[in-house]
Amino acid sequence: MSTYEPPSDLESDSDSDAPKKRKKKKKDPNAPKRNMSSYFLYSNATRNDVKAANPEAKFGEIAQIISRHFKALPEEERAYWDQKAVEDKERYQTAMAAYKLTLGEDSD
Repeated sequence: MSTYEPPSDLESDSDSDAPKKRKKKKKDPNAPKRNMSSYFLYSNATRNDVKAANPEAKFGEIAQIISRHFKALPEEERAYWDQKAVEDKERYQTAMAAYKLTLGEDSD
């Protein structure tokens, strides 16, 4: 033990196989917003009603209530929100296609 030399900090950093952190790409503010799922569309539409019915509920509790309501939706109403989500996905795809076209024109 008297001849033991602990490894230096430089050696342990260079020898480690830990993955290096990647830098996050900056998001283009002109890019279209992503499409929303049926749950988020429902949540946005009913949040104010749930807040009014439960004024003492905190943010997380409101989310739990909305989630329970969404899971208990009848099939017809669930289909309505699913259809809204499909429409929003189509909106996003067309907006993204138009956005990519503008990027192609700017880079030439």
